[in-house]
Amino acid sequence: MRIKVLLFGSPGHGSFNLCGLAGVEAARRAGQQVELIWIESAGPAIRAARLIDICHRGADLIIAYGSSGDYPVAMAAERFPHIHFVVVQGTHVSENTAVYGVRQEQSAFLAGVLAAAETRTGGLGHLAGVKSDAALRARAAYVDGVTRQAPGMGMMTSFCGSADDAELAFDTCEAMAKRGVDIVFAAIEGGRPGAVRACQKFRLRQIGAILDWTETDPRLFLGSAISDSGRCIAAAIKDYASGDVRFGTSTFFGVERPEYVRVALSPTVGQPARQAIDEWSQALARGEVVLSEDYTGREFELSGLLSRL
Repeated sequence: MRIKVLLFGSPGHGSFNLCGLAGVEAARRAGQQVELIWIESAGPAIRAARLIDICHRGADLIIAYGSSGDYPVAMAAERFPHIHFVVVQGTHVSENTAVYGVRQEQSAFLAGVLAAAETRTGGLGHLAGVKSDAALRARAAYVDGVTRQAPGMGMMTSFCGSADDAELAFDTCEAMAKRGVDIVFAAIEGGRPGAVRACQKFRLRQIGAILDWTETDPRLFLGSAISDSGRCIAAAIKDYASGDVRFGTSTFFGVERPEYVRVALSPTVGQPARQAIDEWSQALARGEVVLSEDYTGREFELSGLLSRL
């Protein structure tokens, strides 16, 4: 089989792509020959042109990793009906395309439960970069988890404008700390070192995202909202090899598969919080919880935060 995996961005940049690389390596360890191709995160038209060029060179299965692959795959799949496509964390499906993904919002919900169960001040924070659909759903789910675990909890949520700007992350966390926040859920990428510095300086605890950040500093990182979308690459390749990919449909993994979606906990987390996480995880797995998809509360911009300090 000629299998090609497309990662968008630059090698070595960002937790999301690190998960993607791990998924490629897992497929290779399972004996599959996989060609990895990096595509710089230019505009969708350029990404589509690159994908069409790749299709001209031939493939049986092309996996586009991330929602950035939705538009390119939509353009290419119609022109190359003999090639099969999978978009990881995407939405586009057709006769020769399928979607594999993880329910990131479930891990964000559990992060909210953890924050509400462990806060000492009653003030919680949420920090993200830009307002993508996935980031907005994750924010809504986080606040939902907080509210269900401890109604009436204080909340500050901010999209600082960049997931990769360390200084913006530092300044936003500083502003939150000075307004009583003691735990911040930081769903950011390259800006994380700035959030870590702020947490160290102002004695905040942080909940990470995607990777298990508790392994780096279990005192600073209370937990980490794991959503291992890279595993979807290996899963899709395995299913394709056995003829089990259902093209025209979407396959999502949630907390019922904790290797894909869970909250990793620091050893410092107390038993009441652990019990709450376990109970809510089981409720999610049973389908008993419909997560909120909208947040209607206040948002905090950095300039406004700093002007009020």
